[in-house]
Amino acid sequence: MEELQTKTLDIAISGKTISCQIKERDFGDLIVFDVFGDDQYLFTLSQQGDVLFNEYEVGHQITIMDPRQLNEVIEMVKAKLDTEPD
Repeated sequence: MEELQTKTLDIAISGKTISCQIKERDFGDLIVFDVFGDDQYLFTLSQQGDVLFNEYEVGHQITIMDPRQLNEVIEMVKAKLDTEPD
């Protein structure tokens, strides 16, 4: 696994701003984007836009984001990644 780059994206949801770190990782046959919000794992996106979850990361967190807000974050991150050049 090779970490390619890390981007920061500020997302406004429900009256607050979440600072997301998007870590691009190359696993040889698959490139994924791990998304963290305020130093908490949120989700992983494949290069094709599929939403994945790292069971280890999610299972070891004390708090998990509200699913409605998480869905908004997923859509905003997807849109941002779709509009950026490779």
